[in-house]
Amino acid sequence: MLTCSNLDQPLSKLERHVIDFLNSNPDCIAFMTISEIADQAYVSVATVSRAIRKCGFDNFNAARLHLSQKNMNEHSKYCVNEVLTKSYEECTKTIANIDIGTIIRVTEMIRGAKRIVLLARGLTRIVAEEFQFQLQCQQCNVAVVTDGEIMKKFQLFIHPGDLIIILSVQNTTKELAIAAETAKKKKNQVVTCCCKKGTPLETFSDITINGFSHHISPNQILGSTSRIPLMLITRTIVEYMGYNAEGVTE
Repeated sequence: MLTCSNLDQPLSKLERHVIDFLNSNPDCIAFMTISEIADQAYVSVATVSRAIRKCGFDNFNAARLHLSQKNMNEHSKYCVNEVLTKSYEECTKTIANIDIGTIIRVTEMIRGAKRIVLLARGLTRIVAEEFQFQLQCQQCNVAVVTDGEIMKKFQLFIHPGDLIIILSVQNTTKELAIAAETAKKKKNQVVTCCCKKGTPLETFSDITINGFSHHISPNQILGSTSRIPLMLITRTIVEYMGYNAEGVTE
């Protein structure tokens, strides 16, 4: 915001009108010339220049930069707040979707499985790999499969007693559904953690835990969707297992 810094030379009525116009239109000022501002404010260019100097700026460009930076800061605050709001909504809606009884049942399935096979595609493999590590720390036998060709030939990979856990944001790759269907035919138990309801994965799953996810925008390279919900679900499972483990007191 521009304010008069010269107490010995206060703003005239027209100069005050110019300053009010500049302060009221910070979005436009960055793209306007001093002549255009004078025309918009119905004053002369000299009046605009005089008003700006009384506000402590050497020239119009300096004042315009000041206003643009201020507006940029406000826009940045809005953008950061919007991102935090999306993350908060992902957390609260995912937590609301998680049924406590389901978490307990999944942990019992994990404890009773000969091997846990985690399926994930794309960037979701990062969530799967951390989930694998956390389960291994609790002495579980865990494998991660991210290769689509292996999923297509899943009957050659799985064994009786394997528990299949699928991690997917939107289930946009058909290989996951192929592997889930194969596991179901082999009578393996299947658990799906997904951020989109009604996918084919639910048809082949014994348990489905649905999260809520927003798109990450703008992602200039590939476009992406937040994996915070999958992290919340897997974190809930492994931390409950830790609390429930024999000998754990804290």
